[in-house]
Amino acid sequence: MLAAAVLAFAFSPLSHGPLARAAPAQSERAFFIGDMVRLVPQRELPFQPRETATPVLDDAGSRLYVGTNDGWVRCRFHGRTAWFWRAGGSVLAAPLLDRDTLYVASADGKLTALNRITGEVRWSSDLHEELTTTPTLSGGRLYVMSSEESVTGVDAETGKSLWKFHRDPPAGFTIRGNSRPRVSHGSVFAGFADGSLVALGPADGVARWVRPVSGTGDYLDVDDLQAPDEEARVYVASSKVGVVALDAATGNPLWTAPLPGANHVLVDGPRVYASGKGALVALGRGDGKVLWKLNLGNDRYATPGAVSGGLLLLSLDRGPLIAVDAVTGRTRGAFDPGSGFSAGPLAIPGAAFAVSNGGVLFSLGLLP
Repeated sequence: MLAAAVLAFAFSPLSHGPLARAAPAQSERAFFIGDMVRLVPQRELPFQPRETATPVLDDAGSRLYVGTNDGWVRCRFHGRTAWFWRAGGSVLAAPLLDRDTLYVASADGKLTALNRITGEVRWSSDLHEELTTTPTLSGGRLYVMSSEESVTGVDAETGKSLWKFHRDPPAGFTIRGNSRPRVSHGSVFAGFADGSLVALGPADGVARWVRPVSGTGDYLDVDDLQAPDEEARVYVASSKVGVVALDAATGNPLWTAPLPGANHVLVDGPRVYASGKGALVALGRGDGKVLWKLNLGNDRYATPGAVSGGLLLLSLDRGPLIAVDAVTGRTRGAFDPGSGFSAGPLAIPGAAFAVSNGGVLFSLGLLP
């Protein structure tokens, strides 16, 4: 019911547009393209455009918020743009929606709180570093990571900067990308390019423990992590060693699943999904054993994924959006509008939304 309402409000009926490439048989299809809306004018697209921010939907399923690389944030409501606001830099990650406030982190270093209904600015705080992740909110504080390897704690009501924790990047090669801070079991967890996972005190940003998870050498980055509330574990994607599960209280490693170039990790139910260089895997949450593995092609990396209705949705960076059976790892359809995708999709029961590198917002209907 919710999915149908979302598809109805957001767009007008589709009468043109790209078709899914190499679509499987009708019985195997996992999704169909509901509609498309061009957000970024084609004449304004840069050379080799790249959109990395996932759309955000409110709890009522009535307003969709989309940030794009040109700095614009748009609110879509009943088939039209209800308001738009422009940051001073690119919006590289999804905004954060909490009640009536939309928090936007941008590449010019500003963290801004907007009225989600009107788009009016409530406050804006200059953190003086390129902000690259979706903020995390907990206990009245926001936490956001920068490309300079700093986590900043900010008062959510006033925008006042409370503390900053920084680690110097290693001297060797690193991979561009930062892990979103996560809050669980009384700590803020953050991953860094030097291959370390750090547990910080939420109020003061003081390190409670620091755990090197990637060993030594180059490409040590911890570019993604998950810290589920329901268990005292943290799961990290280490480009050097793969997926590592650690004890949230001590940082002691519990298991490691090798995966070269691991860049994203997603925890859902009994499984941990992770992507790396040329591969997507499902791991047993308890022991890290491989349940299935999907070949993505030589040197291909996936975007962050989303799970809904037994489907795992993700994209190959600058390539197609694909649907994978979450239990078996079987591919159930792919779609590439030509420009490819670099952002993960938003998925809800029965529907999904994704923004292509060409600045087009696509709605998808998900099939059982």
